[in-house]
Amino acid sequence: MVGTRRVSWNERRRYAARLYASHRYRAASLVLQDLVAAAPFNLDLRMLLARSYYYTAQLSLAETELRRILDSEPAHPSAHLALARILERQHRCSEAAPHLKAADTMTARDLVALRLS
Repeated sequence: MVGTRRVSWNERRRYAARLYASHRYRAASLVLQDLVAAAPFNLDLRMLLARSYYYTAQLSLAETELRRILDSEPAHPSAHLALARILERQHRCSEAAPHLKAADTMTARDLVALRLS
């Protein structure tokens, strides 16, 4: 970076989000890698990193991130769905099926809960 001003973690997070929103996924993934290293338990950052990897066809890196998310939070429907899509894209449909089912079940349960409240 140009200049001597230190950039805060939150500024870097906002910058990564802007890169992602402007479809600059490769650049976003580079910033997000450092942010995830600094905050490994932040699942939102990990999801954004996994999606950045997906959109830049770095499927093995995306799969690794999504599996880490599911290790931390097994009931994360978005992570299950994203992992299923990645596995399908790699023609690993039998591995994708349980993740699709998990995402579908969790989403349906959430919709029912919303209707009842």
